[in-house]
Amino acid sequence: MLYDSVSRGDAREGSDIDLCVFFDGDPAEASKFRFNALAELFSDRYDLQIFQQLPLYVRVEVLRGRVLYCPDERFLYDVAVETIREFDAFKHRLYDYIGERAIL
Repeated sequence: MLYDSVSRGDAREGSDIDLCVFFDGDPAEASKFRFNALAELFSDRYDLQIFQQLPLYVRVEVLRGRVLYCPDERFLYDVAVETIREFDAFKHRLYDYIGERAIL
């Protein structure tokens, strides 16, 4: 998934390119994959994140991004629905903490 400023079309000069992948493996393997992928890119212009390791409110933002590759659309749909359900159950606590004016 491509997300954040580049996917919204409001990136500025010097903006990084935010990418996110769903990694089917344990957290240590996911971290190793992320490290190796970033090393291969050899550029600080890219930021690669593992979906499952992101905070819930960031995962919701990722889902607003653009799908670059998806071999299983049903799986993506299920992940999106579950993430939105989790966020709906959590958002009142978040808004209480940061204030009602927060826009996510």
